[in-house]
Amino acid sequence: MIRAAILPGLIAALASLPLAAHAAEPASRPAKPDFSSCPKPEWPKEALRNEQTGKVTVGFLIARDGSIKDSKVLVSSGFPLLDEAARTGLTRCRFQPAMRDGEPAEAWMQMQYVWQLEPKVAAPAASPGVADAASRGDPAAQLEMAHRASDAQEAARWLRLAAEQGNAEAQYALGAALEAGRGMPRDLAEAALWYRKAADQGMAMAQNNLGLLYSRGSGVPPDPVKATEWYRKAALNGYVWGQFNLGLAYANGRGVGRDDAIANDWMRKAAEQGLPRAQIALGFRLAHGVGAPRDEAAATAWYRRAADQGDPMGQNNLGYSYETGAGVTRDYAEALRLYRIAASRGNAFAEEALGGLYETGRGVEADLPTALTWYRAAAAKNNPPALRKLGMLYEAGRGVEKDPATALGYFERAGAGGDQAAMQRLAAAYAAGELGLTPNADVAKQWQEKAERVYATVSGNAAH
Repeated sequence: MIRAAILPGLIAALASLPLAAHAAEPASRPAKPDFSSCPKPEWPKEALRNEQTGKVTVGFLIARDGSIKDSKVLVSSGFPLLDEAARTGLTRCRFQPAMRDGEPAEAWMQMQYVWQLEPKVAAPAASPGVADAASRGDPAAQLEMAHRASDAQEAARWLRLAAEQGNAEAQYALGAALEAGRGMPRDLAEAALWYRKAADQGMAMAQNNLGLLYSRGSGVPPDPVKATEWYRKAALNGYVWGQFNLGLAYANGRGVGRDDAIANDWMRKAAEQGLPRAQIALGFRLAHGVGAPRDEAAATAWYRRAADQGDPMGQNNLGYSYETGAGVTRDYAEALRLYRIAASRGNAFAEEALGGLYETGRGVEADLPTALTWYRAAAAKNNPPALRKLGMLYEAGRGVEKDPATALGYFERAGAGGDQAAMQRLAAAYAAGELGLTPNADVAKQWQEKAERVYATVSGNAAH
């Protein structure tokens, strides 16, 4: 087992990189970082959950003023999340420029970062008194034995013993184990039964999870009305996910009549408890005037609270606020910084946004090859705006060889993903017979009608 809590160590490596033909000439004194200024990169949660480790080598192009002009992963750890987190994290270091003939010079240098976990410290064994009490049938002791179990199967055995005696916490935990297939075969129907037992005792987490099962039709027949009823019970008990899921139900009119104002009220309760997803959803609704007067400053404040917790979508949305000057003074450099952080966590929206900044030269020197790299990263995740922008570049032959057929493919993928501008481009292409298409008024009309139906909404699925 591995404990995911050790801070990764910084390994210094100051060596010139192999330079591309367009890069700066080698320097007589290489650029170097001030290691005391380097904050430790944040470990991506998904990588941490999957216990990913490795060593990353990152290259930086340091400008004459010591700023970072470009960066790239030279040697991968084998895990893209770790690679991007290291690259983005190390960009927060301060650098001294290279020197050539006594003058600052633009030059590449490299650094390494090691992501390493320590062996898990085993939980202390249960005292003989707890073990004896559990063996005699004490449900609290059995629950304690489950917490201290050395493996999932043993934990499940103790949970079942405590749950069968009516312990609500054990009933909830057993339902969660059955839903995940942890320590026993996955069984959603039985999970629902144990959630129901705990929910009937007032356990808010079980009430929320039971609502999720009804919403998804997992282990029980799909029933949005029952789902909403259980969300409401969890919400009234103060459970943050119950509040957010109840807000989503009102926002989407699922299991209850749509009411955007009530949706905002419940999302605000969850947001005030610190749930990033609720903060982002509420911010988006306020930014677009859904259920409340439009308030970009308040929206940006909620994005900031999510971003400060390390949420990639919160970082992306706050970056967008800075890029557009919505609710805050426009600052392309700050937008670039936030997008890079979110992109290091695999956020496709931030990847597409970075492509846009590099394409247009906002906050960074215009660099179409780098823009293409970010667009492609986002497009690989089926991000509709990135797909459309790639289509535009292939149609115009900017940064790539002109290719109408490839452009058409990107526009179709973007349109299928809900991108309104891509739908409109397809409508025009079918109407005029562009992009290698045969004119087709019917298909053009279909795309135009789809484009007209697209409008900004807050959407999302209920979640734990």
